[in-house]
Amino acid sequence: MNIGERIRELREQKGLSLRKLAEMAKVSASLISQIETGRVDPSLSTLRKVALTLDVPLFLLVMEEPWEGTRLVKKKERRQVVFPNSGLDYEIIHSDLQKKMGIHIGTLKKGGETSDEPLVHEGEECLIILDGRMKVQIGEEVIRLEPGDSLYFDSSIPHKLSNEDDQDCKFYLIITPPKF
Repeated sequence: MNIGERIRELREQKGLSLRKLAEMAKVSASLISQIETGRVDPSLSTLRKVALTLDVPLFLLVMEEPWEGTRLVKKKERRQVVFPNSGLDYEIIHSDLQKKMGIHIGTLKKGGETSDEPLVHEGEECLIILDGRMKVQIGEEVIRLEPGDSLYFDSSIPHKLSNEDDQDCKFYLIITPPKF
């Protein structure tokens, strides 16, 4: 099932019309229609708005198959999530909606960012930089992270991750609850 099909299925399960979902997500109905029919790859910002409106984890919209919670995930079994047009990819280490946290390895490519505008959502996050450098905007504050640095913050404060460096930035993301 592709992203558009999954959005349509979730929208219909929630009893929302295409126009109502668009209105609630603050995007155009034509954009939702184009996403659902596969004519447009949505931006990461649009996917986040739709996921928040549908009250589902963002990963649920882009994963090839639903995540089954487990305690052991072998490296070769990690699920890959690629966000179109954002420069952001994740390997899912653990992300079970019945648990309290999600653990991911992220790659923010040169010039990539998590969203156009800073995001706000329930929970807390911890970043640990493995390779490369990352700029993090939290509220009005800008923090630059290098390999080995970690940052713990409240996700209800508007935040955005960016890579302005000449190389990809690889990082751990631990997030609670396991959705954003």
